[in-house]
Amino acid sequence: MRSLAAAQRARRFLDEGCVIVDFETTGFVSPSVDIVEIAVIDQDGQVLLDTLVRPEGHIPSRASQVHGIYDSDVKGAPSFREVFDVFRQVISAQPFVVAYNDQFERGILRAVCQRYTQPQLQLDWHCAMRTYMAYAGQGKFSKLGMACEREGVRVENAHRALGDCAMTLHLLRRMASYAENAGAGNQDAGTSSNNAWPRYRS
Repeated sequence: MRSLAAAQRARRFLDEGCVIVDFETTGFVSPSVDIVEIAVIDQDGQVLLDTLVRPEGHIPSRASQVHGIYDSDVKGAPSFREVFDVFRQVISAQPFVVAYNDQFERGILRAVCQRYTQPQLQLDWHCAMRTYMAYAGQGKFSKLGMACEREGVRVENAHRALGDCAMTLHLLRRMASYAENAGAGNQDAGTSSNNAWPRYRS
């Protein structure tokens, strides 16, 4: 049984305006972690930021094996300091900031801002993963790709920042459609496999 309350939460993000953010990194949250790719899109799929980021040090091979980003890819990319002002502007463009696992993105941003002596941003964060867990009645964390497969959302460009943003948006739309259909008196229509949403624009 789907959760209408969780579906309505997803609908609110899309109706009132949100940005969806994803970081690819050199590892887990720690004082030495660095960002190697940032993407931000809005609720309409408009790409607000999509850039590689040059870390201070080497990208560990275990991280590269996940996202496919290597030292040679970021050699000419801007540093986090160089992209911070643009990032701060676009991530503040809408009322809500959504990430699939917001605790990870929040922790990464906090650590990297501290490391590069940039101001800590006061943002209204929301977690798409926990919204989906409530929606699907799941008691454990679900990876983005697995959640998308379960809901009939195409898995494409996984573990790259823009691809993960796009899949998160499609998953939000899938949940929001359940709220729309439930409001129209059709409790089951939101679970259909139709995936013909507009793709994010480059």
